[in-house]
Amino acid sequence: MAESRELQAARRWLAEGESSLATADGLVRLQEGLGRLDAVISGASQAEARTAINLASSYASRVYGRIRDLLAADAQVPEPALEHYFQVVLAFDQVGTALPPAAAELKIAVVRALIERYYEGHPPERKRRALAELAALRPAD
Repeated sequence: MAESRELQAARRWLAEGESSLATADGLVRLQEGLGRLDAVISGASQAEARTAINLASSYASRVYGRIRDLLAADAQVPEPALEHYFQVVLAFDQVGTALPPAAAELKIAVVRALIERYYEGHPPERKRRALAELAALRPAD
């Protein structure tokens, strides 16, 4: 079965977005590709929707893995990069059915790192309060 133009376009946008993931342009391209996948998922045949879900899942796993590895390798990721990567993980919410099981945990890890940066030099109690609020958002197991 030949893929629709919309699915082919989504593949192109996602590939371009992934190749320049650390840039604002890469984020825009990723968002465009995910938006197109979402359109295919909600409006295409069952077979093509399944292909789109699998494609979204594959990209989500790879991109989330890159960001998780980045956080694990460098405890001092600069604040602008953390903010950018938070936007990247949020972009995948467009295709929420395709998110990896640890998606929420990765979002929380990025926000935790941002809190660490934002609250540098502030009273420790303010930072503890922010981290407690974040912990309250953690999904129940």
